[in-house]
Amino acid sequence: MDNEESDPAESEEVKSTAIVKYSVPKPAQFMKLKCNTDLNLPPSNWLSSSADSYGLQHVLYHQKGFSRMAHMFPDCVGEVDVVSDAENIKNLLKIPYHKGHVSMMVHRVENTLLLDDFDIYKHLLRTSETEWKWLKKFFFENVNHETCEEDRNLYMKNRRRETLKQKSLVSKFLYHSLVQSDNQEHVELEIKKTLPIPLHGPQLPEPVSATPDSTPFDHNYNRNVVWTFEDIEMLIGTDLPIFGGGTHPCISLRLRDVSKPINVLTGIDYWLDNLMSNVPEVVMCYHLNGIVQKYELIKTEDLPRLDNSKFSPKLIRDVAQSILSFLKSNATKAGHTYWLFKGKDEEVVKLYDLTSLCSEKDVENGQNPFTIPVAMLLYRVARNMKHTLDRQPGTIRMLLKNCIKLLPEEKYPEVVTSSHYMLSDLYVPAGTNPESPGLEQMEVDENESVYDDDDFVGSDKDSATKILVLDHSDTCEKFVNHYKSPPPIAGTVEERCLQAVQHVALGLNCVQYFQVRSKQAQEEEVPMAKPFEPIPMPYSKLNETKESDSQRKSKKSRDKNKKKTEKNLDRTENALLLKNNNEARPLPTWQNQDATPNISWKDHLKTLLYEKALLVYATLSEQYFGTRAYGHSLRTIGLLARCQLIMNRLLYISNALKENCLLGRAGDCCIMMIQNWDKVDAYREQFQNSTDEDLKMMEQLEKDERLYNVNIGDSNIKCVFIYDIRTIEQMLLKGVECYEQALKSSETDSILRRLGNSLNEVASFYLNKAKSSRTSDLTVEMCKRAEPYLCRGLTIFEKVKDDANIALLYTNMGHLHRLLAHANTPENRGELSPKEKLHYNKAFINYKKALQVLGDRKHCPGIWDAVRWELSTAFFNMGTIMHENPPSNITKTEAEKQVIEVLQKALQYCDFDEENPKFPLYQYRAAMIHYRIGCLYHSHIVGSDSANRKCVIQLAKINYERASKYYILALDVISYFTAQMQRVALSEYLTETANAPNVKIKHLQHCLDIFVEIDDMITLLVEKKVDIPENETELDEGSELKGFRTCFSLLNLIRQRLQHVLKMLVKLCLTKPPLNKDCPKLAEVYKSCYMMSFDLKDGIVYDELLNKLHSVLKQISVKLAEFDKTAD
Repeated sequence: MDNEESDPAESEEVKSTAIVKYSVPKPAQFMKLKCNTDLNLPPSNWLSSSADSYGLQHVLYHQKGFSRMAHMFPDCVGEVDVVSDAENIKNLLKIPYHKGHVSMMVHRVENTLLLDDFDIYKHLLRTSETEWKWLKKFFFENVNHETCEEDRNLYMKNRRRETLKQKSLVSKFLYHSLVQSDNQEHVELEIKKTLPIPLHGPQLPEPVSATPDSTPFDHNYNRNVVWTFEDIEMLIGTDLPIFGGGTHPCISLRLRDVSKPINVLTGIDYWLDNLMSNVPEVVMCYHLNGIVQKYELIKTEDLPRLDNSKFSPKLIRDVAQSILSFLKSNATKAGHTYWLFKGKDEEVVKLYDLTSLCSEKDVENGQNPFTIPVAMLLYRVARNMKHTLDRQPGTIRMLLKNCIKLLPEEKYPEVVTSSHYMLSDLYVPAGTNPESPGLEQMEVDENESVYDDDDFVGSDKDSATKILVLDHSDTCEKFVNHYKSPPPIAGTVEERCLQAVQHVALGLNCVQYFQVRSKQAQEEEVPMAKPFEPIPMPYSKLNETKESDSQRKSKKSRDKNKKKTEKNLDRTENALLLKNNNEARPLPTWQNQDATPNISWKDHLKTLLYEKALLVYATLSEQYFGTRAYGHSLRTIGLLARCQLIMNRLLYISNALKENCLLGRAGDCCIMMIQNWDKVDAYREQFQNSTDEDLKMMEQLEKDERLYNVNIGDSNIKCVFIYDIRTIEQMLLKGVECYEQALKSSETDSILRRLGNSLNEVASFYLNKAKSSRTSDLTVEMCKRAEPYLCRGLTIFEKVKDDANIALLYTNMGHLHRLLAHANTPENRGELSPKEKLHYNKAFINYKKALQVLGDRKHCPGIWDAVRWELSTAFFNMGTIMHENPPSNITKTEAEKQVIEVLQKALQYCDFDEENPKFPLYQYRAAMIHYRIGCLYHSHIVGSDSANRKCVIQLAKINYERASKYYILALDVISYFTAQMQRVALSEYLTETANAPNVKIKHLQHCLDIFVEIDDMITLLVEKKVDIPENETELDEGSELKGFRTCFSLLNLIRQRLQHVLKMLVKLCLTKPPLNKDCPKLAEVYKSCYMMSFDLKDGIVYDELLNKLHSVLKQISVKLAEFDKTAD
């Protein structure tokens, strides 16, 4: 049908012909609305499914898909000049009257240009910095920035309430204009159910010849039209609703606001829409605020001459021819992506060859002009090479990729899906051990040459940008193909796995296009595999009894691989897939043809792809776990589990995946994250940032989960699905849950041990929170949470007879009771409460059980040392409390006896092995214990009977002496001085209570020896080998009441007692008559020493006192040594 446009006034004429190739909607009967009809009110049929057949729903939701038209009409590809959405064509033709920018992507397939709108704001300005990185950089370097603002304004305008309201008003108007019909069509889909049956051996479909396929897509245009505009032939998709009725069988409806006159761009829009669909008339309905006012009928040829909307069809025709000639002569490279761009208010159009401008292939290529027979040939060659062990995988990959690029997956889903499966198998071959993949790069056969017409990059970047002045056409340029040898399959295990995942996802995406063809259609086609009947491979026959050479090689290879995997089975027991072919085959296999009459290629290939996904994700998860990328590993395990759930719903039930291994590895990831919590931010980023390949796979998983009604919450492996990594507690509990579920699946020692460890980790977490809590109630709450986990852990480790971990859990149980004892401490510290005693005793029991389980230190030194330290600490803490707050219900003597017993037990568990890491701590603890025991014996001296008194005095001296020895080793100045002065005080007390002068002299001489010992520590202070805080060098305020707590006050005390002891010795030695023959000489020595101490005056500062005291003690030591020599 021809529709010619003419303008007698300007002698303009355009030729336009439109041939409808495909039309979805039924003709809509037009009903003229009454005046004052309120269009704001939705009609009863608005957006109803009964009206979908008229195509009115696209008014609100317009989608573009020119490339799909090329798939639907392969006969047009290469024949028409342009394939595109009608809106894109209109935007190009309106360039003379539209000063805004135009942005489109151009691809060439044979002699056909594929045009697609490129929304700069949507694709470049709203995306993240990492997306379209190169193109963004190129855009900002070459394009006026006003374009950004214009695109943004347009984007925001299209989403404003007024715009959406206007679209809604137009939609309601069109539905109002429909003649109401009571007849509604309902289409019901019948789903055939088949029972699960076993599959054997991966067969792949035969290549077939090209046949038309009218399978509908997600979005079909109302019409697909071959539109000839002058000498330009275009295949376009348009959603223009067409009405008819009465004397006007074909009209388009337009809703106009009475208050707003039509502008030029709108007039061109209406004119081109009518030309593209061969609509001779347009009916204008004028409204005011949604109230219908009047109608006006305008012929299409009159649209260019409307008031306020006059335009030149000839100018539009010239622009169309100019732009097409420009594109045809410059967009010459098949497989390249071109960007057609006109900036705002610019008079030139630029064409950028993005593929040539980019050194790497950052810009994806469109479809390439290879024919279907060539694609089938590539598939056949690749498939046969795949089954030849000595062929190069890189070549096979190149063949399959070109095949996929050339084939419309909607028409040939069996071949495209099979190609994707083979590509995934090239990257991760069947039988790969996930724990030790061994994916090695294969060598390239340099003498091999295989057809490849697409993998090239233009080298002349200077010619990659072409410019069209709107009244000028460029000359045509030729393009020469460059052969590029296929690279070998290389990369890391992760890279190869991600490539395999990508092809699995693409293969699964093709499965949606599988259709059950009727017998009549099958008879008309070239003989090929029937959808429900498996066919033999070309190199073997099902009923053949004699093995071919290739079969023998394949069998020999399988036997060899079987032996190899069985040999490594014990070493890889924790890998996610079974390696023993007797337990699970790496791929499903076919039975003979007669035994499986209901198996379709769709089910078979889908099963193969999911089986491959299991292997790939298992390998990838093990790889990530081995490299300590636990966030990646956990995310991958989640995808692996989703694949397994879908496999369980397919016709083939896979037993290749061991659920307990999957759950166990998920638990391992959780626990390992806890042990490396300082890297949790990296783990979160790994877990949340899915790769592009994983995102594609997730899309397919979501579709199949809906298809098979897979509910993750009802599965046995639901615990592996973690949505975020928040806290340590969350991950610990999730790890325990995974191990427990794994144990239900299959009980093994490995899982039991890992569960026990995780239970201990949870308990330790709660114990740490209890330890750091500020309130006793919170401490008790945390301990209550921890106790069940410790009890369960003990049960598990006792079951597997793991002594080291049993001891560890008993230790933690003891620590728990220590914390509970501390939590039950009364606010006003008094004597031990019954609850404190109870928990301390329980702690002692558990610590001793731990030591009993270990037997000796050699069994497990680390745990042994920890238990002894904890036990010693518990006894020490309890003894300290009892010492400072003795029980009130028993006598003082009995109380002191109990304290000494407890402290001696604490001392018993101190380890004085110098190789022990805690040796210094043990020394210091021993010093404190000895000091306290010495103090107890010291206080016990008064009131003890004469028979026991001598023993008590001796014990007090021994403990004070040992405490002093350990304190000086620990370099604790304050404690050392305190202990030594306690020894002095004890000797002074004994001096006062002694009756015999000789005994008094003996006790005072012992005091003097102690002062000489003290000089060892003072020497360290003088030489600054011991650091003293500044506050320790000041005198205590009210020291007589508060005691001597600083170094300065203790030095003053030493000075005072030294002078006192010397004075007493002088007096005793000068007694008449002399007590012994040495008394006169001793009196002279002590008198001399006493005179030396006069330098130690009251009120001197710390440094002076320290140095003088050191000098005096040194002189006294020399004097005493000289006297001892003369006496000898």
